[in-house]
Amino acid sequence: MTQTKATGIWKTTLETFRESVASGQSAPAGVSVAAVSAALGASLLQKVLEIVAGRKNFTGDREKLSALRAAARNEAACLTRYADEDVAACRGYIEARRVKATDDQLARSLRKTIETPLHGARSALSGLNLCVAAAELVEGAVAADLAVAAILLEGAVRSMLLCVAVNLQELPDDEVSAECKEIEKKAVKWLASVLAQVSKGTRA
Repeated sequence: MTQTKATGIWKTTLETFRESVASGQSAPAGVSVAAVSAALGASLLQKVLEIVAGRKNFTGDREKLSALRAAARNEAACLTRYADEDVAACRGYIEARRVKATDDQLARSLRKTIETPLHGARSALSGLNLCVAAAELVEGAVAADLAVAAILLEGAVRSMLLCVAVNLQELPDDEVSAECKEIEKKAVKWLASVLAQVSKGTRA
């Protein structure tokens, strides 16, 4: 049993996690990697907001800034949890198949491999929306970090939605498919908004 399997992603070193991803194990894989990336993106957003909050010359809305800091912290925590939950969901489904579980049991375990990345995509999208709001408050060199956070979150959204789509081939759900399309459209739009705002500030 690897350290990652025994204790979870966040109780290991980055090197151990990288080795687990590169191994022949079924998990951690795409969703967990995307969730970790998104958690780091949300954490980077939080860093940007903390730096802005510490500036004595900040003249923007401090109440809004405080709310964004708390929201970014919350999304980072959620995404942290989803990274580990996906490992458990994936291994649970594989175990159900190995022991030849009933059709209902297989369906329930497969459903978890759809729900977890969907939750992760929703959370990453919320983080990306926070980046949109933060773009109005962030100036200077840290604007580049805000853009990086948005890029990480948008990439994670699309990555997790791809995994949802693949698993939906085994357990179709029109409602989930429709939601995934809407989430992706918003993610693309919101990333473009952040990058445009950051680019505008850079040229100013």
